[in-house]
Amino acid sequence: LAYTGTPFAETVIGRPRLGVKTGCNEAFIVVAAVANGERDGTAAHQRSHESVREAVLTTITSGTRSGSVESHMLRPLIRGDSARSWIVDRSEEMIIWTHDPDGGPMRSPPPYVKKWLGAWRGDLERRSDSKRDGRWWQLFRTESASPASPRVVWADIGRNPRAAVLMAGDPAVALNTCYVAQCRDNFDAFALTALINSPVIAAWLGLIAEPARGGYRRFLGWTMSLLPLPADWARARRIMAPVCERAIAGMPPTDAALVAATLDAFRLGESEIAPLMRWNGR
Repeated sequence: LAYTGTPFAETVIGRPRLGVKTGCNEAFIVVAAVANGERDGTAAHQRSHESVREAVLTTITSGTRSGSVESHMLRPLIRGDSARSWIVDRSEEMIIWTHDPDGGPMRSPPPYVKKWLGAWRGDLERRSDSKRDGRWWQLFRTESASPASPRVVWADIGRNPRAAVLMAGDPAVALNTCYVAQCRDNFDAFALTALINSPVIAAWLGLIAEPARGGYRRFLGWTMSLLPLPADWARARRIMAPVCERAIAGMPPTDAALVAATLDAFRLGESEIAPLMRWNGR
């Protein structure tokens, strides 16, 4: 693969980004009750850029603590163990999002959020990254959270890589137990997802990915940056993107079909990857 492809980080997609880091999950990660019929934070997030005279509040909990925050400050959360092949398992967890649309931290959060986070202010000010900026309410590594374009998200650890697509406009925030690739369009995202979920790619990553306990491996930024993607990316998109589209629609491919599509995308024959597949027990 390495001789027929281009390293992930050198393609039009670019280097993967680590998910968002809070430095204090207890403060930012919450379970939200339903607010005015909103169940996943999407509607509230979409209103966040509108002028709203009266704040809509959502009741939230974190451990034994409960309170209320402005609903538009909540975004759905994705942890590494939520990432599945093709789709993401949605949970009740939300993250309090204290950043402006451009990604920078707010000059000041609204009053209910500021009151909620104030209970952890000492811990938040002691975070190592907080010393660079006096805004103790900010989050870190927020670049991956932009919903402006389609994203591919995968867990940083697993027996095999598991990638899923977040469509443009999806406000979900991947935590730093995930990695994220920002894509130009749906076809890039679909094709990349199908490749990462392929047994061929899993076998190649098995050569370089750091081992973890119990047969797991770590699919870190540096590891995935080296992953070869087909050199003729335009052709590979035409082959791989429909595979992902069908999987998202509830018709996932068999391993054999996914291997065949991957070999076609790389212009390789089965005999050329047979030693790699045997070495990985596939």
